[in-house]
Amino acid sequence: MRGRSKANSSTATKVSSDVQARATFIGRSVVLVAPRLDPAHQAMVSLSTAILCIESAEVIRVQFDMFPAVEQYPRECLFPTNFILPSGARASLFESNCTGVVDTHFRWMQENSIDGILVQRFYGQFNDQSFLQLLQQIRTAAEKYGRAFAVEYDLSGVSSANFGSVVSELLDDYTHHIAPLVSSPSYLHHQGRPVIELWGFGINKSQLNAADCASIFRAIRSANPNPYVVLGVQWDWAYDRTNHPDYFNVYTQGDVIQPWSVGAYSDVASYEQKYRDNFVPDKALADRLGLGYAPSILAGSSSRNRDKGTTFGNRYNGTFYEAQLKHQLDMKPFFVFGSMFDEFPESKSSGRVRIEGLQTGLVADMRYEPGTQVIATLTASEVPRAPNPGFFGIDNGMDHNYYLQLAGRYAVRYHQLF
Repeated sequence: MRGRSKANSSTATKVSSDVQARATFIGRSVVLVAPRLDPAHQAMVSLSTAILCIESAEVIRVQFDMFPAVEQYPRECLFPTNFILPSGARASLFESNCTGVVDTHFRWMQENSIDGILVQRFYGQFNDQSFLQLLQQIRTAAEKYGRAFAVEYDLSGVSSANFGSVVSELLDDYTHHIAPLVSSPSYLHHQGRPVIELWGFGINKSQLNAADCASIFRAIRSANPNPYVVLGVQWDWAYDRTNHPDYFNVYTQGDVIQPWSVGAYSDVASYEQKYRDNFVPDKALADRLGLGYAPSILAGSSSRNRDKGTTFGNRYNGTFYEAQLKHQLDMKPFFVFGSMFDEFPESKSSGRVRIEGLQTGLVADMRYEPGTQVIATLTASEVPRAPNPGFFGIDNGMDHNYYLQLAGRYAVRYHQLF
């Protein structure tokens, strides 16, 4: 049946919450929220991938290029839109913070040998009660399906110009909201320490300076419980050894370096060049520095509707994603970070709507990057026809979860390396 992930005989095995040898994770981002009338939902509409007038014929704004396939989500997690499918039926979207959606995502991870997720937590939203509820939903689902999860602090909203109480707010959140989660048998640990990612060091140097990056790192590193720290940095982080040694010094203090490669390449040829000229020597450098190396990969990216562009991204029939997956087997990195599990705004998804994670081989990531999702996505012949601001689908004939299944096949091979 279309959209149904094929179970793998090895996937029933519980993933250890310790990274141990290596892992595979995908990122998760909370994106879709039904624009209801109550204030709690209205406050979150700005985070949504689509802002829709449900009761009128008007579609106000669309920020995603690929349309999710929703047939496996519980009915209570869906809400109708005014997009019309080729069948004449109204298309539905799903709410990312619905318990049934979270449960379905973790079931897919188990069925496809994805070890777990890194959950993106944005600075500035620490008091969002719906997100704290989501963390509990994630914990429950991870424990149910034997998957791992860890928290990734996204610092893209932090500025040195208004640094003020950033460190104290991070520490307070870690102590009161995240630390209670690490007792879960599914919370990711390595060497007996809970894993935390700090994402955004060196990504925008004009916004967050190296001294403030160092302050954040030192505070989290010394927190209780003492975390095992992954640092999310720009893809060309190694150049900072010469160009920005103050940033590079911060990178070397972490436990794992996780370069963000979205935007670094866009097709197989440009990826092959980056792999040869940058990623292989960067992995060797990380080894010499005693750092774990955790590359990020993506199925594709497209932001035509969000950015009002004229062209879509291209997934090259899956060959782009597979080329990246194959090369990870050669590098044997600490873990592989898949961008993204459910990020429809940039259409990076490998499947349905957003999740982030670590694999002891392959991990999913939930981050706001348009069109990168790997989870269930409609094919080209199935996307809404009216109104159609500009949607594109995966190849006709592909299973809705083709890219998630592809990641899973390589995750199994990756596990065998260790």
